[in-house]
Amino acid sequence: MYDLYQDLKMKNIIFCYSGPIAQSSIEGVGCTLRRNLEVEEVGNAATLSVFSIFIEQVQNILNYSAERLGSTEEMESELRVGIVVIGKEENDDFYIYCGNRVLNSDIPNLTERIEEIRDLSKDELKALYKERRRMETKVGSKGAGLGLIEMARKAGRPLEYSFVDINDQFSFFCIKVVVGRN
Repeated sequence: MYDLYQDLKMKNIIFCYSGPIAQSSIEGVGCTLRRNLEVEEVGNAATLSVFSIFIEQVQNILNYSAERLGSTEEMESELRVGIVVIGKEENDDFYIYCGNRVLNSDIPNLTERIEEIRDLSKDELKALYKERRRMETKVGSKGAGLGLIEMARKAGRPLEYSFVDINDQFSFFCIKVVVGRN
């Protein structure tokens, strides 16, 4: 465990969670994250951006992770499994990195949604966000991609993402968002 602790410290990781995630656990983790950022003496705008992106990424795990622990009588709903890491790059920018299992059949749609917004300007992202908010949500959909757009709006550079093939049915999806310190 000490080796893991030292490795995280050496890589400037200030927060790391891997495992099942429930909606109810986000609040406590969010408070801890805010305290960490206060200790790091991060500006208010950066703190709000990092916190907001963290919430969006955890929501994506809760809504879209294909890895889940089933519902029981003790739990209101199933838990979704993923990983979220927050750290500092060498230039002191923050990154929020998230990963979870997805169905291979979902990859083309997810790739299209990210590629659509990756190179848009802040003004174009703002206009797209407003447009999507006015749209009716499709039946069975969990949103209009607003979370991705919101992350791109707060990001200091284009969203980075990848898929790691697991097997014929699943891949591991990773998305990284970088936020300037101030």
